[in-house]
Amino acid sequence: MEIQNNHELIPVLGITVDAVSVSRAVEISKTYLDNDYFNFVLLAGAQLAMKSQESKETKRFTDIANLILPGDHNVEEAIDKTCEGRFQEEYLDRMLMLIAEEERGLCVLCDTQEQCDRVAVHLEADYPGLKVNGVIFEDTGEEGMEALVNTINGYFPDLILPLVSIEKQEKLLLAHKETLSTKLCISSETIYQYIFQEEKGEKDSPVLVKWLMKRLRLGKEAVESEFRQKLKEERGQEK
Repeated sequence: MEIQNNHELIPVLGITVDAVSVSRAVEISKTYLDNDYFNFVLLAGAQLAMKSQESKETKRFTDIANLILPGDHNVEEAIDKTCEGRFQEEYLDRMLMLIAEEERGLCVLCDTQEQCDRVAVHLEADYPGLKVNGVIFEDTGEEGMEALVNTINGYFPDLILPLVSIEKQEKLLLAHKETLSTKLCISSETIYQYIFQEEKGEKDSPVLVKWLMKRLRLGKEAVESEFRQKLKEERGQEK
């Protein structure tokens, strides 16, 4: 384990997680919002930790993150930061409150216009004063990616929140990190997996955080079992 900036850096399979409290994570993220260059916070879960052991592309993606935080309860437990699976939600809630209070710009990336509109309604209801710009992330070809970056930059956002697959997020940041005119991007693998899944007979909550918390499940048992086994093997080898 390594100590850096008053917190531990803990290896968890293919990633190195910053073991900090939610409050400290928000404090660090605020410094990113106040500087003049691009910063990248990654909320990583079990699947991403395992994938980064096998995929060079994913490993490159995790390596460019300025801060890696728990994106599910598996990673929380692995670094002894148990928040009952709520680290990600609490961190996002505080960051969105901060953005709203300071009247900074937020840009969300979604697969469709309908998703962009839904997310904007939830966010603006939950965080009064927040102005949300939605951008459709559909084409991952070279021309489409350049058009996407130009659209994002046209809003001059302080924060980008991608609500698309981790594969799309990897393509965007690995190819265009240097050309994004923003202070901070917060990336998550798990939000996209659940945020747009509807439960039959259930109406959407008007509050995004509650909406998120109902959908960010603990993960499939098979994924958890594989993650725990790999982590046990890794840490057994370190002794």
